[in-house]
Amino acid sequence: MTRNKLAALAIAVPVALFAPAAAAEAFKDFSIGAGVSTLGYGIDLNTSLGERFSATLGYSTFDIDGDETTDEVSYDGKLKSDNTRLLLNWHPLAGGFHVSAGVVAGDIEAAVTGTPRSGGTYEFNGTEYSAEEVGTLNGRVSIKDSVAPYVGIGYRSRGGSGLGFYAELGVIAATTEVELSATGLANDPQFQADLEAERRELEDTADVGAYPVLGIGLVYRF
Repeated sequence: MTRNKLAALAIAVPVALFAPAAAAEAFKDFSIGAGVSTLGYGIDLNTSLGERFSATLGYSTFDIDGDETTDEVSYDGKLKSDNTRLLLNWHPLAGGFHVSAGVVAGDIEAAVTGTPRSGGTYEFNGTEYSAEEVGTLNGRVSIKDSVAPYVGIGYRSRGGSGLGFYAELGVIAATTEVELSATGLANDPQFQADLEAERRELEDTADVGAYPVLGIGLVYRF
C-alpha cells in the first residue's frame, strides 16, 4: 500500500467513526413548538447545533376582518400577516436563554375600503370633497414585505424530552408603504394631487421603522 493511500486511510477511519457521533450530538435536542405572537398563530421546528447554538424554522399567520362606521363613511378593513422565519440562535450560557438573528420572509399589511354615505365629505390635503366626488376610497398599508432581517432574545426549554415552553422578544426591520386611491375624479389633477399629498402624509405618520415581535408558546422536546 502506498504512502498516500495510508495517509488517506488514516484520515478516513476517524471521520467514519466519529462523524455519526458528532451528528447525533448536534441534533440530540430537537423540538416542535406552537404558540401565538404579534406575527400571528405559529408553529416551528428547533434543532440544536451543538451546545451553544441552535436553529429555528417557523411559520406564523393571522387574518382579521373588521368594520367601522362613522356619521359619514363606512369602513371595511382587513389585517393580514403571513410569514416564514429562519433563525440562528446563540446560547451564551448553554441553556435555554438565547440571542437570535435571521430573516423573516412574507408580509404584514392592512387594507381598508371606505364607502361614504350620501351627503358625507372627505378632506384631503386641507380640501373638502363630497362623497359623490370621491366615490369609494381604497387604502393599503404594508408594514413589511418581502424579506427583512430579525434580531431578538428569548428562552426555549432545552435538554431531555417532554413538554416545555418558549418566549421571545425581538424586532423586524420594517419599511412602511401606503397606497391610496379613489374611484371618483380620476381625471381631476387637483384631486389627484391632494390625494397623493394625503398618501405621503399617512406614509410618514405610519412609518415605524421596526415591527415588534412578542410571543409565547409550548414546545415538545424529542
